[in-house]
Amino acid sequence: MSTEISWRGHALASALHAAEAFARNQQIQIADSRLAATLRELALRLAAEIRAANLPSARFWANLIPLSANVSVRRQLIETAITKTVGRGQGFEIAVESLDTAVGALESAMKSALPNLNDELDLRERPLREHWEARGAGMLHRIGQLTEEALIAPQCEVVLVHPALGGGGEAHLPYNSVRIEAMLANPIAELPEVVRLAWLIAQLQIDLPVYSDAIHRDRLPHIARYAMLPPALIAAESVELVRFAPEAMPQAIAAWRLASPPGVDTATLISEWWQTYQETRPPWRIALAALDQLFG
Repeated sequence: MSTEISWRGHALASALHAAEAFARNQQIQIADSRLAATLRELALRLAAEIRAANLPSARFWANLIPLSANVSVRRQLIETAITKTVGRGQGFEIAVESLDTAVGALESAMKSALPNLNDELDLRERPLREHWEARGAGMLHRIGQLTEEALIAPQCEVVLVHPALGGGGEAHLPYNSVRIEAMLANPIAELPEVVRLAWLIAQLQIDLPVYSDAIHRDRLPHIARYAMLPPALIAAESVELVRFAPEAMPQAIAAWRLASPPGVDTATLISEWWQTYQETRPPWRIALAALDQLFG
């Protein structure tokens, strides 16, 4: 069964995508320096409000950004994101007010700088979508063969955001959605963006209890990113998009900005874990739990 994909560009998700990158001190590649400076100031203000509200930052961003593509009323968006992150406790209304103001300022700045952003994202969708329609189903099918067929999500929403990192994206497991920067060209020719998209989509079912009940929810996205790396690259080779050579793993880890624990050679760790999995083929939940333990 193939995955049903829906595509949409979104201005607020684009603004929040850039803001999270600034908040994490990632290397921004926004061409308009004035827009970059404005977004940086507003992003840091939003990050400060998140801290002031005593919200776990990573978890809050992981709810706020995917929700922003589907909740059209900004205050309702903030309320829902907070509730899904920590529930409704003391100081809820104050936190909603402050975050609503900060997100509103960020949204206004993005709209002022790029008033036709939604139209631009529609145009930027075409190259990635055409590549996906040519090779995407084949990659997901191969990933299912390499892991478990039930691991491939039957549906997925692809949220296209304005480039802020020169290529970037995230899988939002609880929402069955992914966000990806709508690049007009592949920043790394040897690692096409459509492969990144297949890798993101392949992560979405890992939060099902049958796979993830032994892994802490805050660690699960990290484990999902690394677990789907080898099968995604092998699947990409099967449709003649990449060459699964020894250098492919570290190249993807660097290009896709996967966090690595200090002192850990993650490329070697993942390669050895994948080799063991191929040789023994345990249930996927057992393989995931083993990978979680390897990361310590």
